[in-house]
Amino acid sequence: MSTLVAFFIGWVARLVLLSHLGLTPYDYDYTTNINDNDADAMALVALPTSGGMSKKKIDGLEEFAPGAASGKKSTQLPSPKIIEGKDVPFTTYASKTFQMAGVATSNTLHIDRSTALLMGRSRKEFDGGPDFTTQSDEGVSDGDGWVPCDEKACSRGKEKERNDDGDTSAKGYDSHNDDSDGMHLPAGQHLLVDIKDVDSNFLNSEERLAHAMIELINESKLTLLSYHCHSLVPIGVSCAGVLLESHVAFHTWPMEGVITMDLFTCGGGLLIPTLPSIERLFGVSSTLGEGEDPEVPRPTMLWSHKLRGFREGFAPGYVRSKNALDGSLGRYVLGKLDFDMKRPLLSTTTEIQNVNIYEVMEPKNRDYNSYYRSLEGGDSYEATYPESFGPDKILFLDDVLQSTLYGDAACHESIVHPAMIAHARPRRVAIIGGGEGATLREVLKHRSVEEVVILEIDRELVEICAEYMPEWSDCGDIEGSDAGGSCFDDSRARLVYADAFKWFIDKFGKTEGEEERAEERFDVIIMDALDPNTSIEIAGGLYNDTSFIDSVFSGLAGDGVFVVQLGKSKMSTDPPDEIGRFKDTALMIDALEESGFESIHTYDEGHSHFYMPWSYLVAFKEYKSRAGWHRTAPEIQIELQKRLVKTKSGKPVLRYFDAATMIGYQMPPKSSETVFCRKEEKPHECEFCVGLDEIVNFPASEYLKVGKSELGDLAGRGLFAAKDIPEDVTLALADAGKSFHFSPLSWSVVEKLYAWADEDGNYDKIPFVEDEIIGVWTFVDGYGHGSLLLGELHMSIESDVMLFMNHGCNGTYNYAATESDSDNRLTEMNIDFKNIGEIVENFINKSSHPYSPVFDRNWRMILNSGDCSLRDIKAGEEILTDYLTFAGSIDDFRRDVMSLRRQCVGEGVGVVQSYTQAF
Repeated sequence: MSTLVAFFIGWVARLVLLSHLGLTPYDYDYTTNINDNDADAMALVALPTSGGMSKKKIDGLEEFAPGAASGKKSTQLPSPKIIEGKDVPFTTYASKTFQMAGVATSNTLHIDRSTALLMGRSRKEFDGGPDFTTQSDEGVSDGDGWVPCDEKACSRGKEKERNDDGDTSAKGYDSHNDDSDGMHLPAGQHLLVDIKDVDSNFLNSEERLAHAMIELINESKLTLLSYHCHSLVPIGVSCAGVLLESHVAFHTWPMEGVITMDLFTCGGGLLIPTLPSIERLFGVSSTLGEGEDPEVPRPTMLWSHKLRGFREGFAPGYVRSKNALDGSLGRYVLGKLDFDMKRPLLSTTTEIQNVNIYEVMEPKNRDYNSYYRSLEGGDSYEATYPESFGPDKILFLDDVLQSTLYGDAACHESIVHPAMIAHARPRRVAIIGGGEGATLREVLKHRSVEEVVILEIDRELVEICAEYMPEWSDCGDIEGSDAGGSCFDDSRARLVYADAFKWFIDKFGKTEGEEERAEERFDVIIMDALDPNTSIEIAGGLYNDTSFIDSVFSGLAGDGVFVVQLGKSKMSTDPPDEIGRFKDTALMIDALEESGFESIHTYDEGHSHFYMPWSYLVAFKEYKSRAGWHRTAPEIQIELQKRLVKTKSGKPVLRYFDAATMIGYQMPPKSSETVFCRKEEKPHECEFCVGLDEIVNFPASEYLKVGKSELGDLAGRGLFAAKDIPEDVTLALADAGKSFHFSPLSWSVVEKLYAWADEDGNYDKIPFVEDEIIGVWTFVDGYGHGSLLLGELHMSIESDVMLFMNHGCNGTYNYAATESDSDNRLTEMNIDFKNIGEIVENFINKSSHPYSPVFDRNWRMILNSGDCSLRDIKAGEEILTDYLTFAGSIDDFRRDVMSLRRQCVGEGVGVVQSYTQAF
């Protein structure tokens, strides 16, 4: 019942509205059914219309007054024509036009074949589709010369070339990565176009729009079989055309100056090249009337291109990754409709790869009007800072997003400076790839650099980037660079056009001649080539080929650093690298470890405009070099100030990277740790470093107390159990991360000052300094834990009562790291100094694996956790640990063993007790 009431109310409202507009709700059109042979047949009907309230003056449309006619006139529209030399099959045709009071005129036009039979066959011809073709060059036969064609000879909308033998073959038929094959794939291309600020008179002219549509179809070498247009009430036009290849349609809003269009085609002919024609034919600028605002905005065209249907499984040999429209270019640029600007600067193929460069403008970041103001000059903010309002520029190589103008700084500074600043003094640098010149630009900002070898395989790419992307390789503002403009002209840069992987293998792949090649080795090697996770064959083959990684290792100096981009960052839902989309990364890390790299780290950067965070990997040839990676923020900032040159303009030499950014790189994202710990053989550090919330915490305030140690008269304070403590539990876990830490540089300064203060005569130079320095050193050395987790010796001191735990002599400790063989403990009493080097490796606290995001994320927790009760500890019992695990170097270990031997037999005291007795 409610449905009937709603319908009745709506029907009455419609009658009232139509009556108000002066329309008769029963005006009608009629149905047409046109035979294809009637070339000029046309159904034309004019319906009485009324005008509406106009926002602007539109030709042929009087100012609206209720009851007045709109002034729309019936127009003889042009018929579609056959392009000369193109074969078009006969088709059946039927249409029905429904009566609609909101329609002023209705026109249906079918293809005009009157000239088709007079045409001869040309050297270049088009086949007619999968069903029909002409029989011969001479005359016509029954059925006006159209007979079925062989399936293999025809493909819909595909251009053919007649060769000297009179045979024809499809253009591009040898490519499996377009749609132009004889199978007539169940696939196509869809082009969506929206244009605003278009001339209203043009948008309201059925005739001008029809001419524009036909001209567009002819310029695009498509075939318009028929089209149907309606002129709407009070204004506006809707047209739909049937193509031999599929369809075209558009609708206009003259008052708003908007037209929307969609064009769908089957076959292999690209639609993107039609965009200039669409913009020229349909993006008609407004004609100013008397008294109208002279600042009329220019027409703005938004467009989106998408591949439709199915290719894989239907086209033999089709490889999705080789079709630029079917990957990143199509997904991130061509397929998006919301760009205010999307302009192809270049689409070409070099001898090596496909190159696409686009200019785009996202409305959420920048807008057209601000951009135009930035170009006009004057005192406006936009004109003063034009670099903030221009379009972005994007480079794709073989459909892989390589670089963007607005992400240039974050991308290239993040791959260059972390590795460069981690090295003590980089002089010789190699860049693999980097044809844009941006990586070279960043390297040349370091004062210490004497030579940069750029290994680029694609000479054409370098030339293209210099022409279309000069901002990337501009060194004109860098002090110390003798390049007139391009960084490649700097005297320190040597550009080598070669296969970088073959170059490295040939130069450093052999074992003989090690001494002769020492001077040729590099301090830093930067891999700015394809990431290992693309589906392009070159990347997959490079990174899992150990011969190349071996040559990189040999090509580095002893303290050398290798950095490479890994591509898209991991997601926390990803499976292990070895079986997921990052399997090539896993193979590369394995190859790096097998080659001898002793410290490997990954980090993410999320501001490179790659539509998602980007990952990088840095590998150190020597373990101790990781100390440069783990510098503190003040240390890094000081190094940047010392090492980097200035700019001639006075602008900051770095636009993105700084010390705080580097600190963020030191800790890989949680997703890296999560995926790493999903390995089939779960790394051992994942058991005790990840998921600490699952470990039962026995707080110090409840289970521990401090008292006089029971180890002897010479012992100082000790730590005791306030309650029974069961086996295999961790004490004071909540306080483990609150330790006081001396970084490698900080501790080295303390030790140098301690050594200086201990020298004769220095006390008189600076009174009391010796006492202060010795006090600090004694406290840290006596209560602290030495470690090499960060590459060089650094110290950590617990901030709770755990620091009062004493050493358990001769293996009597009850709280330490879990042991697999407690009956064969190495103690201070049974250690053989002849094998000190091998023994120390089992005691010194350092990363046990070259690559472990777990250690990188949790090293502070690792320094003061990991120990547990080795047995049940009764209330009142003293808790003892193993001091041998506190040493951070061979020298410290040897010293500690001798000191503990004396203490355990009652002949000496520890450094803290000794200092306390002295003062």
